[in-house]
Formats: sequence, C-alpha cells, structure tokens
Amino acid sequence: MKRTVGYFYEYTSSSTAEADITNINNYVRSAASCPSGSDVCGVLLGTNRATGQHPVTSEFDAEKAALWDSQDSGSPANGNIQMKN
Repeated sequence: MKRTVGYFYEYTSSSTAEADITNINNYVRSAASCPSGSDVCGVLLGTNRATGQHPVTSEFDAEKAALWDSQDSGSPANGNIQMKN
C-alpha cells in the first residue's frame, strides 16, 4: 500500500477499543515510526505540529473511521495508517 506523505501522529494508548482508537487525545506528533503489525500505531496527517502536540481536529476526523477499520481488520485501511505488533 502506498504511503501518503505527511506528519506522523503516534497512537499512545495500549487499548484496542474503538473509543480509544478514534480518540484524538490518544495521538501525538512524533518522529517515531512503527514496525509492521496488526494494531494501529499511528496516522500520517498533513499538518506538522510540534512533537507531543495533538493533531488538527479536522484532519484527524477525516481518518477516524479508517483508523477503526484498520484496527478491526488488522491491516491499514489506507496509506496514511501505520500498524504495529
């Protein structure tokens, strides 16, 4: 799957529940990347914020359903989503 160019926002919770996967407060700007796997690790978004900051709400909201679809299926729903474990 082709990865979209963007800035990485890492998923910071260990929960795999839909409410947590789709919660913007569980994502922060990070320079890290993820190994391959079947759990959501993070998402690439268009706005570069300082490390540790949460994503732009409108950008995150556009990916929220795809994040849950990725967790539910165990594989990225699009090129913006990175998986781990």
